[in-house]
Amino acid sequence: MWVLKFHGETLYVNHVDCSIPWSTKETPDNNHTKGSIKVKEVLLQIDEDNCAILSKLSFVDKIRLRNQKLGITRIMFRPNSAIHNALKNNEFKHSPFKTIRGACASTFIVCDMLNKAEVTFATLKYDSFRILQPNESYYQEYDKTKGDIKVNYDDPDTPYEYS
Repeated sequence: MWVLKFHGETLYVNHVDCSIPWSTKETPDNNHTKGSIKVKEVLLQIDEDNCAILSKLSFVDKIRLRNQKLGITRIMFRPNSAIHNALKNNEFKHSPFKTIRGACASTFIVCDMLNKAEVTFATLKYDSFRILQPNESYYQEYDKTKGDIKVNYDDPDTPYEYS
């Protein structure tokens, strides 16, 4: 068992893989530990086996983490759904829409809701959208793509309507 401390949060993991440079700091007067390993500019990911993977923090990662801290939430919904109409009518603050066009004329829209309180309210009021998680390809493609997002049929997160 390893103990990781990140920004005041303590995490316990089974294994640590670190692919970036690190330094050591000795703490001989500490009752709990005699030393620590220090890593800067790192992205921490913990997999399903409770193993920590430490990798270089990219510019896109910094933006994503900043957005999470600010309460910005990426959502996906169908055109002309209740949430789409609410966003078009500026009921909630949001980022630009990006469209995913798939087979059989299926279409989805992705955007960011910019206010955490509004996301909570929208979740209570509308059931016609899904919150995307940072590990999903459509979440990532939103940042990488200008204009429409191309469908990835190999991704398990692709909505069933594309199958």
